[in-house]
Amino acid sequence: MDYTQLTGSNTTYGSIANWINSSQLVGAAPEIVLEAESWIYRRLRHWKMLTMPTFGSFTIGQDYITNPSDILEPFLLWTTGNYFQIMPMKTPQEVICNWSYNGDGTRTQQQPLMYWMNQTALSFDSPPDQAYGYALIYFQQPAPLATTITNFLTATYPRLVRCACMTAACEYAKDVGQGNIDRTYWEQAAQDEIDKAQAESDRSKRATVAGAVLIGGGVASNFPSYVTGY
Repeated sequence: MDYTQLTGSNTTYGSIANWINSSQLVGAAPEIVLEAESWIYRRLRHWKMLTMPTFGSFTIGQDYITNPSDILEPFLLWTTGNYFQIMPMKTPQEVICNWSYNGDGTRTQQQPLMYWMNQTALSFDSPPDQAYGYALIYFQQPAPLATTITNFLTATYPRLVRCACMTAACEYAKDVGQGNIDRTYWEQAAQDEIDKAQAESDRSKRATVAGAVLIGGGVASNFPSYVTGY
């Protein structure tokens, strides 16, 4: 499955127009695919949507970093180097309740410890007093199929893409709960595929080890390998 196939003519095997048996959908196919992608990304948070760490530096006195344009939601934010600190996401109320002030009424500049997310930025509890290095991992909305032609959905979850596209195609064709092309059926099928994809992603965490990691040591010693005693 790829974008070219999905938007092909009604004689193209696997196209939306072929599945709904109507040449009238060919012109609308790009918009149908775009709406189907949006429908999926509003619901799915798959590990294949996680970015690698994005590195940067805080601006002294600025209590936020601007959201990446393709962010769906943050996954992990931390300060790096000598000032390493995991920064948890909190509610706006909790972050604002942790604002502190100088005697002249200005915000106290210090290392940020938490943040909340709004429509433009990740906002901190404190304006930084240094240009702390940071790293951010986030759930990224994939680029449109019109640009990439394929992505992890078309490769791994083609039925999910198909069901979402057919839901939008049925709306376009005004076939809602009637005949052989039933929008309700396709929407329910699409949601079922979302649930399966999310469950598969969640199962990938089965290898996660909780708790502390102990380093070194052998069967003949009670001490780590780099010391002989305390």
